[in-house]
Amino acid sequence: MLLGLALALAACTSDDGTAPPAAAGSPSSAPAPSATGSGPPSATSTPSLPAGCDAVLPFTDLDQALGRPLFGGSRYIVGVAQPSIGRTGRVTCQYGLAPNGKGAAPLEVGMSTYKDAASAADRVEATVAALRAGATSQKAATVAGQPTTVIGFKTGVTAVLAQGDRTLAVTVSRAISDPGRAALAVAEKVLAAWGQ
Repeated sequence: MLLGLALALAACTSDDGTAPPAAAGSPSSAPAPSATGSGPPSATSTPSLPAGCDAVLPFTDLDQALGRPLFGGSRYIVGVAQPSIGRTGRVTCQYGLAPNGKGAAPLEVGMSTYKDAASAADRVEATVAALRAGATSQKAATVAGQPTTVIGFKTGVTAVLAQGDRTLAVTVSRAISDPGRAALAVAEKVLAAWGQ
């Protein structure tokens, strides 16, 4: 169910709703196969996006944000540019995957870059509007000085924000203690690792 919620973030974080094969095992900084199955992404495919899940969110920072270790594997997914919405690149990292890679990830981080700040803000607005349909709650917050929308669902919580010409969406399962706080703490750590 959480994976379905994450796929609903298409405006910020996905292309066609399909998931690549799982990367089994424990967390590592090595990128998993990309969504196209062509292996690790090239530096030119996403020039201002992190090149692996450890670069998106170092595992020590992940544990600090959650207040406990999150065991399981990670999966790195490279998206594509979508000129029609101004998107120039996208990556998604899923954390806490089962050893066989099946099942929903308890944590997903989606990062996208856009041609300009207006396009990024438009995508966040569209994403929030789309997510409201299945929401059980919504509140405003601030992450690294950026207005953030936190949307609650039966299965988890998603925090969505724009920072300049890029967007960030963090989805945390309700299986994780205090998912709203966790989503904001993870978003803070991701923005710090991503830089300005």
